Amino acid sequence: MNIHLNRRSVIAGMAAMTATPLIGSKALAQAKPFEGRTLVSTGFGGSTMDIVADAVFKPFDAQTGATTTQMPMQSNAALARMIAEKGSPQIDMYQFSGGQEVDAVREGLTQAIAETDQIDALAADMRDPDGNWVAWAVIAEGLVYRTDKFDTPPTSYQDFFRPELKGHIAFPAITNGYGTDFLVMLAKTFGGSEDNIDPGFEAMAKLKDETIFAAASDIPTLFGQGDIWLMPYDTGNTYKNQQAGLPIAFTSPKEGSPAVKITACIAKDAANADVASAAIDRMLSPEAQIKIAEGMRWTPTNPNTKLPADLAQHVPDVTQLVSLDRAKINESRAAWIDRWNREIAS
Repeated sequence: MNIHLNRRSVIAGMAAMTATPLIGSKALAQAKPFEGRTLVSTGFGGSTMDIVADAVFKPFDAQTGATTTQMPMQSNAALARMIAEKGSPQIDMYQFSGGQEVDAVREGLTQAIAETDQIDALAADMRDPDGNWVAWAVIAEGLVYRTDKFDTPPTSYQDFFRPELKGHIAFPAITNGYGTDFLVMLAKTFGGSEDNIDPGFEAMAKLKDETIFAAASDIPTLFGQGDIWLMPYDTGNTYKNQQAGLPIAFTSPKEGSPAVKITACIAKDAANADVASAAIDRMLSPEAQIKIAEGMRWTPTNPNTKLPADLAQHVPDVTQLVSLDRAKINESRAAWIDRWNREIAS
């Protein structure tokens, strides 16, 4: 069954969630409009899933009576699951971080999210024009550096080529999404783009003798040994490793911080589409977005979210972000990896 809420019904549901319950089972049931309903969503696993649960799903469940379950699943695997269950989805709501929501819409796997004032407030590039997905947070990529090795923070992707930093650079392989984005930003820095990647490969070839790593799990060792002083990565992993005691910091380069959108969409024919729409509204609430920023240093997408000053200095504003052409990147990925293997990894 395809359940779709309009603006009025979502607003009514939100009002019911925040109303003070009156004595009596009928009034209590009205205050919890999704009592007895189970919402199944994908999640990103680990501590990320816990932070999202604390900021979004636990308060949502307490207010609505729903029971939300997150299934840890990386974005490519989640899209494959969505395709496999087309017409009979077992998962109501999907969270993506690699642009897979665009593929899902193109394949007819999604349905429109009920509109709310919070969705309407999003910038055009933070939501699907037909309402099939929204970006509820953004991971900002940029420069991560050892604070004890720089008198002043680095400011540009060109800093990777400073002679005094030779031997102290690390960057991820392009099989890691951040490595791909680094390639694109090098191309942009030196006159290219997603459609003209040659300047990126030419620049990266100059760094091929530096340390190339595979995943975020390598960061503590790389920075912890003291030999690596600068790498391209993101706010969230910077914060995680700061909490573990590493003397590192994040800064947005003058070329801009690539934006990795964290999106949510609803599976077409999902049994709990109405619950999912309300949960997505909760994701976009300033309260939830502040908690996400506190826990992971992800940038809020709701322009009505005002971060406390001491937090805002560690989280790039949405105006500092640059949106890469994810469709072009996904289309070119296989060819770029083949070229990477021949020119950089060899």
